[in-house]
Amino acid sequence: MSESQQRYHVIERIAAGGMAEVFRGESAGIEGFRKKVAIKRVLPKLSANREFIQMFLDEARLCAYLSHSKCVQVFDIGQGSGAHFIVMEYVDGADLKEVLDYLSAHQMQMRVEVACRVAMDVCEGLAYAHAACDHQGRSLEIVHRDISPHNVLITRFGEVKLVDFGLAKASSHLTAEDEDIVKGKFGYLAPEVTMGQRADRRVDIFAAGILLWEMLAGRRLFLGESDVETFKLVRAAEIPDPRQFRPDIPEAVLRVLGKALAKDPAQRYQTGDEYARDLGLVLRGLASPVTYLDIAEIVRLAADERARRRKAEGKSQAGAIGDVIIDALHEFSGSPGSLAAEAMQATLGTPGIEAGGGSFEDPSSWGLDAVFEEAAKSARQPAPAPAAPAAPAAPAAPTAAPRPPPPRAAAPPPAAAGAAQAPPPPPRERVKEEPKKDGPFWRRWFGS
Repeated sequence: MSESQQRYHVIERIAAGGMAEVFRGESAGIEGFRKKVAIKRVLPKLSANREFIQMFLDEARLCAYLSHSKCVQVFDIGQGSGAHFIVMEYVDGADLKEVLDYLSAHQMQMRVEVACRVAMDVCEGLAYAHAACDHQGRSLEIVHRDISPHNVLITRFGEVKLVDFGLAKASSHLTAEDEDIVKGKFGYLAPEVTMGQRADRRVDIFAAGILLWEMLAGRRLFLGESDVETFKLVRAAEIPDPRQFRPDIPEAVLRVLGKALAKDPAQRYQTGDEYARDLGLVLRGLASPVTYLDIAEIVRLAADERARRRKAEGKSQAGAIGDVIIDALHEFSGSPGSLAAEAMQATLGTPGIEAGGGSFEDPSSWGLDAVFEEAAKSARQPAPAPAAPAAPAAPAAPTAAPRPPPPRAAAPPPAAAGAAQAPPPPPRERVKEEPKKDGPFWRRWFGS
């Protein structure tokens, strides 16, 4: 029915990763209906990877069953001119990485109570997703596999939401040719995954433990000089005492953290509910109560600083790539039926869904792929140093001074300024052998 057909209008490109890019958009309906949405589109370079696309669609269909305040909701999926996209809930705020980066840049630390509350909300979202069933009551056996600060969104009102259930499993089915796509993700793997064991919901518990450790310590837990080194650190799973970075962590918090980060999955929390319950008990025993307003305060600071930075740059966050996209914005249509309705009917092996009522006219493709790729290459090249601009006005000081941080250990010395301008190293020579089909590409580094 034409009355039920929704139309999505792209407003701006707000993020991009190794597998997809995200646009802020608007869903338009009859009688002036308007709703903000986020639109995620698979990058053109992955459109030909049929296995990846199928996994992307299968997991997106699974996400149609998720309806929880701690999980970003998926509204629709579609395809047009070979590009697959997902329409989902738009979260106005910041991701956890942006929050942690803001605190680090301003030499602040997250309150212990706030860190525990954020971790508890993450665990509640995981518990719901892990227990989700289809309409026949069969377990969906959802495992996120990619719990990391990028995938924990927090609204300006302090609400915590998990995102990217759809791409998490798909990323494990990339070939060795696409290994650059998962760079930076190794620091949030569980030890058993690095040993080739089957991933179950306890890998998400371990990742949620990493998040809590990093929120408390204000630094990365597993971070080597290369992905290979990071991978080895995860496999060893040696957990430093976070009190060496801040001594005010209560013993009760350390006990919960130790169980969440147990190397042996059998010694770990077995469900998100167990982990969340213990964090709730810890919060009740702490002297200072915490509310969503406490979480919202630091999220707004991080989001406002990002907005000021974008305004000062005079361009979108995506830089040169964003400039190309903004110049070519188009309107595109979504499918008339909801994804939730389709999930009840579709078999998970079904080919990609065609968007009804119109093609998906994406601003970064549709005759612009060559320009897009050229802009991406240009954006990665170091730009010549511009003339020194006039000093911008300092942002207004917050009405309340931030809580002074406890003593911190000396941070490692920053890299030399010249290192950032060094040309990239030559690509690693690939092993000329048939990649294994029975597991992730990293097994060729370490074996099983």
